[in-house]
Amino acid sequence: MTQSIFIYTILIGFFLGVGLGSVTTLGVHTALLFIVVACALFAYRVLLQKKVSTASLDKKDLSKLPILILYFALFVGSFGVGIFRMTLNNQISAESALDMHLGNPISITGTIDVEPDIRDKETRLVISAQNTRLLVTTALYPRFTYGDKVTLVGKLQKPKAFDTGTGRQFDYPAYLAKDGIYYTMTRPKVELLSQGNGSVIEARLFIFKKSFIDKISDVIPEPYASLLSGLLLGGKQSLGKELLDDFKRVGIIHIVVLSGYNITVVGDAIMKAFSFLPKVFGMTLGAVSIILFALMTGGGATVVRASIMALLVVLAGATGRTYDITRALFIAGFLMVLHNPAILVFDPSFQLSFMATLGLVTLSPLIKSRLLFVTERFGFRDIVSATLATQIFVLPLLLYNTGQLSLVALPVNLLILPTIPVTMFFGFLAGAVAFLGVYLALPFAGVAYALLWYQVSLVTLVASFPFASVAVPAVSFFGLVCIYGVLGTGAFYFYKRDSTKGLADRINKV
Repeated sequence: MTQSIFIYTILIGFFLGVGLGSVTTLGVHTALLFIVVACALFAYRVLLQKKVSTASLDKKDLSKLPILILYFALFVGSFGVGIFRMTLNNQISAESALDMHLGNPISITGTIDVEPDIRDKETRLVISAQNTRLLVTTALYPRFTYGDKVTLVGKLQKPKAFDTGTGRQFDYPAYLAKDGIYYTMTRPKVELLSQGNGSVIEARLFIFKKSFIDKISDVIPEPYASLLSGLLLGGKQSLGKELLDDFKRVGIIHIVVLSGYNITVVGDAIMKAFSFLPKVFGMTLGAVSIILFALMTGGGATVVRASIMALLVVLAGATGRTYDITRALFIAGFLMVLHNPAILVFDPSFQLSFMATLGLVTLSPLIKSRLLFVTERFGFRDIVSATLATQIFVLPLLLYNTGQLSLVALPVNLLILPTIPVTMFFGFLAGAVAFLGVYLALPFAGVAYALLWYQVSLVTLVASFPFASVAVPAVSFFGLVCIYGVLGTGAFYFYKRDSTKGLADRINKV
């Protein structure tokens, strides 16, 4: 228990330091000040410990003081380290030789280093050039692929923050900067120079992914094929703005982005399919399936983070060791933030994945134990408890980022989520069998199509209700931290109470 308190003290201090360093410009000197104060507190704690051990006074009054000072010193020190890490990241990202060309026509040669983002009316390319990256918006045609070396001729610009329509400013520059993107170009002249300049493995994965999506489109009509692609591979852009807005309005958008939830469904389904085997084999197959699924979707940073979260959820469900998995989740989050501190505040995907996973691991078991009146048939109690847990933990983030409160999110999630694993299963079979023949895939495509039609129809219907969502006042970053502090404290309290009650019951039985 003491070891866990040490770890959580360090991690929470680091997260708060990175968070504060993301929204303010404290600088290196402030970070060093916190670290020096932590060292002074640690030295004072050592001297106090010696005094307590030799004092003739009542040690009960002093014995706890050194350990409390140690906790505070660790918190202050890790807080300073967090500020320092974020400040270092900001200083590195601020340096670029292209700033002198801002607002002027320029010719740049670079390589497309991620999969092109093809949308309804445009294509977005991320170009790596001159030790930086650019987000380039082009027409739908001609089409470009990962690894293409191109020359751009156009006006170089810096991304700008914009109003979200809910009274909030979205920090678009910081959002792009987390991925190393600091410049934009809109509709430049693009000339293809050569192909195949990227990773061979990634290129083949993207080719397979595109072929799989094409096969799905051969057997399932739009917009249902795009929704299935979103469920399986995270490609939500081709759904269209209107349908995407409906999914956001009813609070079900998380199913069409490649998140920890989608990947957890894959691993959990495979574990259940092989439940007749020893548990270690089922866990292994579930973990391997998650890794292979991540590779198939391209293995980007977002996918890797979601896969790690999903692996922890699968492990927690298989072992029942909620406390240890929670600690592992925080350590995994620490390593991700240490590598790229900007994701803590400026990457909604990381935030939602982390909080949804934390809710599934910590809160879902507590809720499930209080839903004995809900049937376990078809895993409905698990679905209800998981839905409530994730909604509780991601709601403050959604309010902070969007300013929209969906009043129908819970019932819509309960009506749709039970159908998602079956949809993904039959949709995957339809796409895979379509490689052998379109007509062979039709039976599987028919089942997937029926489920997708139900999901889209329900979302469209409920989104038309005038009370589906309401605008709420802006939540500050400090308020967001306080809300999650209350949620974490409440979850910890009920977990300890349930643990103590369980121990008492076992003692009484003995």
